[in-house]
Amino acid sequence: MILTVTLNVSLDKYYRVPDFSPGDVNRVEKMIPTAGGKGLNVARVACALGAPVKATGIIGGLTGDLICNLLSDEGIEFEFLKAPIESRTCINIIESEGRSTELLESGDAIGEETVSAFFDHFTRLLDEADVVALSGSALRGMPNDIYGQLTTIAWESGIPTILDTSGERLLRGIEAAPAVIKPNQKEIGQLMGKEEALADDLIDHCMAYVGAGVQCVVVSLGSEGALLITKEGVWQGRPPKLEVVNTVGSGDSMVAAFAVSLRNGDEPEVMLRRAIAVSAANTLTESTGHIRPEDVETIREQVRITRLR
Repeated sequence: MILTVTLNVSLDKYYRVPDFSPGDVNRVEKMIPTAGGKGLNVARVACALGAPVKATGIIGGLTGDLICNLLSDEGIEFEFLKAPIESRTCINIIESEGRSTELLESGDAIGEETVSAFFDHFTRLLDEADVVALSGSALRGMPNDIYGQLTTIAWESGIPTILDTSGERLLRGIEAAPAVIKPNQKEIGQLMGKEEALADDLIDHCMAYVGAGVQCVVVSLGSEGALLITKEGVWQGRPPKLEVVNTVGSGDSMVAAFAVSLRNGDEPEVMLRRAIAVSAANTLTESTGHIRPEDVETIREQVRITRLR
């Protein structure tokens, strides 16, 4: 089973506003509510790929109840820790030409007691897990090394983790040597102290993480696909040109694909081809983290894989 962890769950609202005008009254043409947060997007896509999944994290309040109802409607299994908070709401405004504006609540703060309770909750769920996906931001009150601690707990049970976060949480998480990390190009640049990193410099930087115990570094490159850096080599995968509807959730879709591949024991090129196809398939639907398996299969055949090293 793939266990996905979302430490800052949200109710995501997709608003289609064809002629969005900041500072003015705007009429919403269509609204789609989704149980959100990066880990829940991962769970949704992994389910669509046919993998057994359980979603966990911390929720609370009426918004938390609505999130659970939405997950139940989708048939996604979940087991959250409930806390005395109100889960956040995030809004994604999509204009007619496809431009996206996101409004993200930061989420409530929690205390040490809730953090400790979640460690116990997470440890218990590991009995069922083959792979753990750790994704996104964390509630205020959680330590910066929260993902490092969760990675260590998982490794103690022999379970590999995939880490997709940013900043200090990513840096501290890497210290625990997760099996896979999936930063984007900007996030790697931040770790390097550079706004724009040359490809060779970026690869060399990521190879240092591989040397320190990370098995795979996946750097998402937006429309240019992704880099996969392992001790066996370096590859770039590129998707075909597509008519993009919504890019939100594409990185999470890539994490889901790698979780499935990690569980299957796939070879690097197979992992990358699936990840590029799944990520690209997400851009063809309005809803965040939704894919159609037939799109994945069509795109997979058109993905171009190039070995760089």
